Amino acid sequence: MTSFGLSNPIKQSGFSPQAAMRPTKHSHESMETILVVEDNAIVLESIVESLKIHGYHVLQALNGLEAIPLAQKYLPHIILSDIMMDGMDGYALLNELRKDPATALIPFLFMSAKTDFDDIRFAMNLGADDYITKPFSPSSLVTTIKTRISKNAMMQSAVHDKIKQLTENLAYAMPHELRTPMTAIMGCADLIKRNIDPLNTEEILLCSDLIDTSVRRLYRLIEQFNHYAQLTLIEAEPLRRKQLYTQMTMYAGDTINEFVMEEATRNARTERIVIEDNIGDAILPIKSYYLEMIVREVLNNAFKFSAPDSPIRVVLSKTPQGYVISMNDKGRGISKQHIRNIEAFTQFERQQYEQQGVGLGLALVKKILDLYGGKFIMHSEQGIGTTVQMILPLEAPIFDEQAA
Repeated sequence: MTSFGLSNPIKQSGFSPQAAMRPTKHSHESMETILVVEDNAIVLESIVESLKIHGYHVLQALNGLEAIPLAQKYLPHIILSDIMMDGMDGYALLNELRKDPATALIPFLFMSAKTDFDDIRFAMNLGADDYITKPFSPSSLVTTIKTRISKNAMMQSAVHDKIKQLTENLAYAMPHELRTPMTAIMGCADLIKRNIDPLNTEEILLCSDLIDTSVRRLYRLIEQFNHYAQLTLIEAEPLRRKQLYTQMTMYAGDTINEFVMEEATRNARTERIVIEDNIGDAILPIKSYYLEMIVREVLNNAFKFSAPDSPIRVVLSKTPQGYVISMNDKGRGISKQHIRNIEAFTQFERQQYEQQGVGLGLALVKKILDLYGGKFIMHSEQGIGTTVQMILPLEAPIFDEQAA
């Protein structure tokens, strides 16, 4: 059986890396395209011919410098690259391709005679998708290629499904969330404008309440979008994360008690709410602003999905794993599938139950906890209730400037 990677490197000045390029857009549009980067011309030719036999459209380059423009122009389904090459080696090539959004997600496979575990681990840590050691047989290479392309196709399909779901959720929820409060505001304004006779006190109070409720609903929606965007920016900016980790919440037990009771009062749920505080004056490694946000969002979710007369239990505790804020309700519960799908702009059973919001609440909570190195755990049984645990580390995350 023929094996690739056994020949000595031979430079051929007359070899053209363009020889196997796609001649026209239409002739190869149904074929999977592979870019092979190899400085041994004999090995390169053998690999290219074998892949062509298996029905692939093949591009070829002798080093990373030749490979970059080909990858950017043709966006191959997978890139196979040697490591040790003149001009630009495989490591540098991978690094450059990962910087470009257009080529960053193309599956990248190293082909190398280096078999040491540290070499393989180094390559994978750089972001390579796979590593095949020379010499290798044509069949093993093709099998590896098929596996990688299949996995990438599955990942793209999953991403497409998520984007579709996001689009559908936005298309369904956003117009409703904007239209409902605006309709109330415009209706009240029209009533005031059209009334020739002065409105009585009851009518004025009714309009005032409607306007206040609607404006608060719009304000909450705008704030949620703003918070989510800000948190996304903080995740991507090391200096802002470093500054964030220096801000703590003093007297955390009392602070959380205050947030809970304010929210319970606003929702007229103070009679059936129980708070068990076992942390007292502990100092929590989280900015008070974000602590308030996660407490209020989870509590609002419990209020929204449970009956007005059902109990809510809040337990604050300290464990070896961290500080735990646990909230339990006796509401309708949610399915395991919905728990797995806690993301921005995703609501639970909106078609079955009319409710406010676009599904950003729990996504915000999860994002904040992730930012602080915490955990978000939800247990729920439909028809029985839901328990949410927010776990914060005992100490603020250690900021590694070199890693950042």
